Amino acid sequence: MKKILLLAAVLFLAVACSHQNTAKQSSSTDNSPVLAQVGDKKITKAMFDTELDALPPQVREYFMKQGGPGAFLDQIISKELLYQEAVKEGLDQNKELQAAVQNYKKITMVKLLLQKKIGANITVTDDEAKKYYDGNKDAFKIKEGKEAGQLVPFNAIEPLIKQRIAAEKQAKAFEAYVAQLKKSTNVTVNEQAVQALSAGFSTNTPAAANAPAAQ
Repeated sequence: MKKILLLAAVLFLAVACSHQNTAKQSSSTDNSPVLAQVGDKKITKAMFDTELDALPPQVREYFMKQGGPGAFLDQIISKELLYQEAVKEGLDQNKELQAAVQNYKKITMVKLLLQKKIGANITVTDDEAKKYYDGNKDAFKIKEGKEAGQLVPFNAIEPLIKQRIAAEKQAKAFEAYVAQLKKSTNVTVNEQAVQALSAGFSTNTPAAANAPAAQ
């Protein structure tokens, strides 16, 4: 029973990790071997590889230890069976689903835009990382234990420093990019409505609700 529940949990995780590749699978020409067919849906080697690659390493390792490729293929088949049954039940027309799909589409498009406009242009050099390290040495001292107060060697934390610098650069680039878009696009804000909204929030907070009434 526990094994079945674990497989179900891994299945849902696999679905969550691989759903972003569905559009790519369906839109591209796929002439790879057919591994299975569920109703009218063919599951090809290319689809299998795409979904397997989308899994976190620990989940991929789980499937390889619990039956190899055949076990993962069985999960893909299970997912397709459940999807087809959901369509039969008319759940593809569910309003909540449509809203969720639209929201996911918007989030994904924004993510792709930021990767194109910002992420691809962010680089951190070795010199930048070393300069950051030298200018913030207090932040890289060991806080506890016998080695407390000692400075962590630069080589040991260089990747983390580069990640931090990249994140800071991305944040600044994001703010600059949004500011640029605001200047080039007609954006208006209904200040009166915002003030009314803010007033509603302030009166609905726990502190405001528990405040004594004015005398």
